[in-house]
Amino acid sequence: MYKLEMKRLLKTRSTWILMAAAMLVTLIFWCINVFDAYYYSNDGKSYHGLDAMEMRRIIAESAEGEWTPERLRDVFTQIAEANANYGAAADGAANDNYGSGNNTTSSVADYTLTFMRSLLQVCDVQYSNEITPEMAAQYYTLRKAHIEEIMTFNYGPEVTAAALKLDENTAEPFYYEFGFGTGSDIASTLPVSLFAVAIVCSIICAPVFASDYSTGADDIQRCARYGCKRLGKAKLLAAMTLSSALYIVCSAVFVALTLAVYGDDKTSAQLALDALVLIDIDMTGVLVLTLLAGFLSVLAMPVFTLWLSARMKSSVAVLAIALAVAMTPTFLVILLREGALGDWLRLLLPSGGLGLGTGMFVDIQIGEFLTLGSLAIWTPFVMLAAPVIETPVFALLAKRAYVRHECR
Repeated sequence: MYKLEMKRLLKTRSTWILMAAAMLVTLIFWCINVFDAYYYSNDGKSYHGLDAMEMRRIIAESAEGEWTPERLRDVFTQIAEANANYGAAADGAANDNYGSGNNTTSSVADYTLTFMRSLLQVCDVQYSNEITPEMAAQYYTLRKAHIEEIMTFNYGPEVTAAALKLDENTAEPFYYEFGFGTGSDIASTLPVSLFAVAIVCSIICAPVFASDYSTGADDIQRCARYGCKRLGKAKLLAAMTLSSALYIVCSAVFVALTLAVYGDDKTSAQLALDALVLIDIDMTGVLVLTLLAGFLSVLAMPVFTLWLSARMKSSVAVLAIALAVAMTPTFLVILLREGALGDWLRLLLPSGGLGLGTGMFVDIQIGEFLTLGSLAIWTPFVMLAAPVIETPVFALLAKRAYVRHECR
C-alpha cells in the first residue's frame, strides 16, 4: 500500500509542478547568493558576482589563521599608524563586512573588517578607528564581560550563569578563513530557500486526506480489504517520504553548489556572526545545525498539515491554516520582539526552525533564552527539540483522526 500511495503522489501532475517550483526557488536563491556579491576596492573600482568573490578571497588571505591577542594588537597598531599618517578616514567602513573602500586608509584594515562587527560589539565603540591596540588585545576578556553584561541586563543572574557555562567550552583564540560563511550571503538566502521548500511540502500534503473526503473516494477506500488503518499509515509515510526527499535534494543542491564556489569555512562563528554565539562551533557546524533544524521542521510541518487534512474536508482550508502556522514565527518576531511569550510560541510551533528573519542562523547568534522559573534554555536547543516531539505526536493524531473519521 505504501508503494501504491507513493506512485499515486508521483503520478499527480501538481506534485511534479510543485517539486519543480521548489528546485527553481532553490536555484534562484543560490544565484542570488553567488552573483549578487559586490566589492568596492580602495582605488574606486567595483566588482560584482564571481569577480567580487575572488577579490574578497584575495583580501581575506592575509587574515586567515588564529587571531591571538598578540595578532590583534599588532594589526590595530598598524591601523592606528595608518590613520595617523593618512587621517582617520576609516569611519563608517567598519559597518560594512567587506569595507566600502572609500574611507579605508589601509589594506590591513580592509581584511579585519570581515569580522569587525564582533570587535565593535565587545569594545563597545561605533567605529574601527576607536579601537585601540590595547582594547583589541583584550578582545577575549572583553567578550566574556560583554556576554555577562547583556545576559544580566536582559534576563538576570540565573540566565547569565547558564550562558557563561555554555560559553566556557568555546575554544580560543578564534580562527578565521575565507569560505561560504564569510564570503557569501548564505545566512539570508539559505533560510528563505528552506522555508520555500517547507511551504511546497505543506501544499503537497494538504489534499492527501481532505481531497478523498470531498470527492467521496474515501467512502470506497474504507470498504477495501485492509481498511483505513493500514491505508492511513501508508498515506502518512508516503507524504513524509516525499517531503523528506524533496528537502534533501533541494538543500543538497544549494549547499553543494555554494561549496563549489566558495569552499568550506572553519571560521569561528563568534567572528563570522556575532560575539553572542555561546557554543564552540565554526561556520560549517552552523550550516549543519541549520540544515538539521530545517529538516526537522520540514518533517513537522507536513505532518501537521496531514493532521489538518485528516480532520477537514476542504483542502483549501487545510492549506490556509498550514500557511498561517508556517508564517506565524515570522509575524511573532516582528510583533512581539521583546516578549518571552512570542519566543515560546514561535519555537514551539512546527515551523519554529524555519521562517523569514528567524530560524537557526538567527537564533544561534542573538543569545536568547527561554525561561521557566529557574530553568533557562538556549533557544537553538528548543528549536531542535520541539519538532522531534511534535512530528510523532501529529503523526499519531493524523492517523487517529483518519481512522475515526465518519463518512457523511
